[in-house]
Amino acid sequence: MKRNSLLCKKSLPAWLFAGFVLPLQAAPSAGLLDVYQMAVIHDAKIAQQRAQYQADQQVVETARSPLLPQISADGSYFINESDQDFDRGDVNTRTLSLTLNQSLYDHASWSRYEQAKYSLQQAEFTIREAEQSLIVRTADAFFKVLLAQEDVSLSLAQEEADKIQWERAQASAEVGLASRTDVLQAKSSYDLSKSNRINSENSLDVAKEELLKLTGQPVDSLKVLALQVPLPQDELDMAYWEDLAQTNNLTVKQVEAQLNAAGEEVEVQKSGYWPTAGLQAKVSDTAYSNYTNSGTTFYSDNQNTQIGVSVSLPLYSGGGTSSKVSQARYQYQSANQALRDSREQARLNARVQVRTVERGQSLIAALREAVNSNRAFLDAAEESYRVGLKSLLEVLTARSNFFNARRNLVEALHAQVLNRLNLEATVGDLQAEDLAMYDELLSEPN
Repeated sequence: MKRNSLLCKKSLPAWLFAGFVLPLQAAPSAGLLDVYQMAVIHDAKIAQQRAQYQADQQVVETARSPLLPQISADGSYFINESDQDFDRGDVNTRTLSLTLNQSLYDHASWSRYEQAKYSLQQAEFTIREAEQSLIVRTADAFFKVLLAQEDVSLSLAQEEADKIQWERAQASAEVGLASRTDVLQAKSSYDLSKSNRINSENSLDVAKEELLKLTGQPVDSLKVLALQVPLPQDELDMAYWEDLAQTNNLTVKQVEAQLNAAGEEVEVQKSGYWPTAGLQAKVSDTAYSNYTNSGTTFYSDNQNTQIGVSVSLPLYSGGGTSSKVSQARYQYQSANQALRDSREQARLNARVQVRTVERGQSLIAALREAVNSNRAFLDAAEESYRVGLKSLLEVLTARSNFFNARRNLVEALHAQVLNRLNLEATVGDLQAEDLAMYDELLSEPN
């Protein structure tokens, strides 16, 4: 019995008999790619666009169907009763037929088929734009939560510091080293910091709810973008990004497809001037029953085969065809102007995004200096207040400036990532790999 118990003991981990339990490792925080993968699976907007794209794919098949053979089968059975005893009597007739129609030339059908192809191209650009939008929305929701968390942390720190400052002012006033004005200033600052903390906590709850809607599941912890992390810095060629946006922007691509579809609509309406030709082949079988061959009427089962070509040429439609062609041409001109506008807008967006990214790099550098200088000034102001060289108001102002500088730096870092993603989206080149580049810069929260 003792031997068995020793064997059991040796088979278990040694730490279990050492009087302690190994600590459980916390689950790693979620990064940008983790949240994006959740959004790809759950987000309703991208799911809607996928379903719509699948529906749009059927448009081409529908438009091609009139160009393919059309086969139909017909059948009938009639009971004929007559009160005449001569020439024809009662007879039952059964007819079966099989008909094949094949379009030989139909300008409208061919034009609608080409038009459907352009519509499918537009749908492809639309789903790609939705995929880009999901990447941007994921990053935006992710950084909104991080910024809200930073606001809560700073507001808690400010509240705690203001509370300590208020308590010190009270203690100093009791021994005559501070005035009642100092106490009231410290108390008002403390009350204001409490209200700011409450607002920050509410904003964090809202940001988490928005992220939950995107992912479909709660995310307990997110990786953060450290204040000193070096973001990628590129020399951006304005002309290059402008040209890229005017040609590759997905909205521009969609409008180009609309323009081509509008051009095919002109051809569809011009088909009212053109003839149509079709081939028809028909096999029919007719059988009679319950009859008597007498008099001048003679019933005999028969089979018929017909094949031929039919041609139809429109001559005059009251001016309707001419009116429809003119309408389609004006719509084409409208689509052409829409394309010009979309290209100009894409070029403008590219210019704005390039300048925003460039200035964002300078802004981050300036805010990092501002955080360092405001931290140093806060330390000096607190020390000077202790020896009576600074007023309490100057200390409170210095602390508020330091927290604002830190908060602005966090916001600028997040905005810089979003601006770069938006620049890639403007030129139609935003992919999950771009998100992965910034995901590698994130780290576990302290």
